[in-house]
Amino acid sequence: MIFARPQLLLAFAVPLLLAAGCIERPTTIDPVPTFPHAGVVLKVAVSDPSDRELVRQLGRSWTIRSGGRVEVLDTPWDGSADVGLVVPAEMPRWAAARKLAEVPTRITRPVDHPYRWDDVLRDYRERLLDWGGTTYALPVTGEGMVLAYRKDAFDGKDGRPSTLPVTWDGLLETARTLNRQFGKCLPPVPAGRDRLAAEIFAAAACYDRPAVGRLTGEVPREDFFAFQFDPTKGAKGQPRLTAPAFIHVANLFHEMASLRIDDASTAEAFRSGRAKVGVISLTELGAIGPDAAAALGVAPLPGATFTFDAKGERKDTGQGALNRVPYLGWGGRVGVVSATSANQAAAWDFLADAGMPEGTALDLLAAPRWGAGPYRTSQLETGAQPRWYAYGLSEAESERLVSALRDNLGQGIQNYRLHLRTPNQHEIAPELDAELRAVAAGSRKPDEAMRAANDRWRKVIEKLPADQWEEAARKSLGLRQ
Repeated sequence: MIFARPQLLLAFAVPLLLAAGCIERPTTIDPVPTFPHAGVVLKVAVSDPSDRELVRQLGRSWTIRSGGRVEVLDTPWDGSADVGLVVPAEMPRWAAARKLAEVPTRITRPVDHPYRWDDVLRDYRERLLDWGGTTYALPVTGEGMVLAYRKDAFDGKDGRPSTLPVTWDGLLETARTLNRQFGKCLPPVPAGRDRLAAEIFAAAACYDRPAVGRLTGEVPREDFFAFQFDPTKGAKGQPRLTAPAFIHVANLFHEMASLRIDDASTAEAFRSGRAKVGVISLTELGAIGPDAAAALGVAPLPGATFTFDAKGERKDTGQGALNRVPYLGWGGRVGVVSATSANQAAAWDFLADAGMPEGTALDLLAAPRWGAGPYRTSQLETGAQPRWYAYGLSEAESERLVSALRDNLGQGIQNYRLHLRTPNQHEIAPELDAELRAVAAGSRKPDEAMRAANDRWRKVIEKLPADQWEEAARKSLGLRQ
């Protein structure tokens, strides 16, 4: 074989290499990304200190995509930081004080923005994000409560029940049945103020009014959304905590007191196996852990088979039909932007990024530590199902979890009930908590406690001029002045 000399090969190769350098070759290197908010520092404050880590996580994701940076403040939200993360019921307080910027229409136009405003649940769009006809907030996490139970306690053997309670009265009777075999079996009284009120008001909503599934062109009467107070003109927004539905539920919770476990939390009671049945929030379910959660089943919140009419008389639903009226706005988190922020465009971009339907809005569901409930239709669809497996329930129970959350939202129900969301709710809510806690602990008679709560509310309300309170009460329900 004849080999060419190295010098000769080099002589031929050099011109070829030089020529190749003049040819523009295709490349797979991506173009340098644009960072629309490079250099922007968003100051974010929260109303609940436990939410700071959530904001940090959201900030890290936003930084990668935007080039901006998030600084989480140690001080609570007071309207001055660029962004606030608050519970939905707190938003009207800041909106009424003119502390908030309006959500840009570029986000709320369904066809113009990938945020997909039309995918956000109606109850959020029309009520929980709105004050006086203006949208001031974007949802970051939703809420959720379900009925949880130990599957081995409902096997129908040796005197154990085989069916789940479907009413709040039935929950009490089932707990009594389980108590005879296992001892105390209900989870402890919820520690959080809004969490306890959510459970009691979710029950009261089912007894206070029949659910209305459809309005055939008629305009709802003023009392259509009446719940904690009466918005009817002339009623001056007086509280209704002594109405029969509230008294009935207070009695139920009073009777449940002797059946409650004295564990530190609902999560601990179910994790230990001592709690056999009871209401649980998504946050509490996430705290149980996947190993213990595998033994649990879930179902929708109970309803009622009778309601009380305007005269306070009991009316059966007929044929055992179940009445379930959703109670919404007690949990979850919404993001707001300060009206004085110099970085409003970046702030709304940050909040929209946290709610993208194909991104973070789905990812948060798969992190049980946040207890993020649904606020989008797509979060309850088949494509989102794998995210809900993170709670550790069996595959079948994970599907039931999604179904239960969907049922609790009652998207076809027109007269759903809302957490108190008047601008002074931060003053009113603590007055109620003391009495509800005494009832749930069994230390005070239900009728006395509800009368006292009603009086406490009235005293707070009377701090405002009558017409100012009435206007706020009606506006909180979306009623025209």
